[in-house]
Amino acid sequence: MNKVIAITIGDIKGIGIDVLLKSWLNNQLKNFILFTDHDKLLKYFKRNKIKISLNIIDLNKKNFNFNINKFNVFSYKSKTDEENTYKSLKLAYDFCIKNYCIGIITLPLRKDKIIKSIDKRFIGHTEFYQKLDNKKQSNMVLFHKKIIVSPLTTHIEINKISEFIKDKTFIYNQLVNLNETLRIDFNIEKPKIILSGLNPHAGENGKIGKEEIKYLIPVVNKLKIKGINIEGPFSADSLLIRKNMKKYDCFVFIYHDQALIPFKFISQFTGVNYTGNLDIIRTSPDHGTAYDLIGSKNISNTSFLNCYKLINTIYKNRIINDKS
Repeated sequence: MNKVIAITIGDIKGIGIDVLLKSWLNNQLKNFILFTDHDKLLKYFKRNKIKISLNIIDLNKKNFNFNINKFNVFSYKSKTDEENTYKSLKLAYDFCIKNYCIGIITLPLRKDKIIKSIDKRFIGHTEFYQKLDNKKQSNMVLFHKKIIVSPLTTHIEINKISEFIKDKTFIYNQLVNLNETLRIDFNIEKPKIILSGLNPHAGENGKIGKEEIKYLIPVVNKLKIKGINIEGPFSADSLLIRKNMKKYDCFVFIYHDQALIPFKFISQFTGVNYTGNLDIIRTSPDHGTAYDLIGSKNISNTSFLNCYKLINTIYKNRIINDKS
């Protein structure tokens, strides 16, 4: 097997499986294994009048009987669609840890369904793989062409963000880990990082918020002493301007929507969501389940294909930087 990528099934009723099939039928990707309950996939095919010959991976056979020219599936039993989704995440991870696959593309899922039916503590893909990888922290990294954006915090309530960043150790470690991800996974020798503030206009020197003065500036100064090239905090609304895009490698925002809103506007749902600071390589398309687009001819697979490309790039970069 050579550079095989694991793909999780996500929500089989969502757009993810349509995107995968579109890419496969258009001969835009090979070398992948889809992790799903075989029976549920066949029901999906029957419902949508799809005829594809599947190659079921058997771990007991030499080289898993993987066939680069076939639609490869690793199957298991599941009682519900939600259990199918959840098991897919863990089994794909196991294949990567055992070096059967070089990375994972996680197709979109419905978090509320997983929380209700399977795991009440489920927050999202990022946190799930962080826990599975036994890491105290991970980085959500959003990639589009040469633009790299990252929020310090991910899926937490807005009214808890201020309390989160009071933990200077957390902020410090997030930025150290991010710097390493940029250096190793994105092969940027000396990353240039710019950091936003939490408050409008980065607090205006304490006039409309003191988080920048109390928590962010001391951490930035400490990181500079360590040799990390970071500047800020600056007003979040002016971080992603043309002048800065030419000057900095990574744009760090304090919370989720500060980062995602401008990123999605710039990438127009063609970007990639990557989880940094893990032993495995995990990417996800920059869109959700999009039930409203099911059956539409306007479905784009660009983000999905960019996930595939980024995994291969990071895989090569890790080899390069492991040798250096």
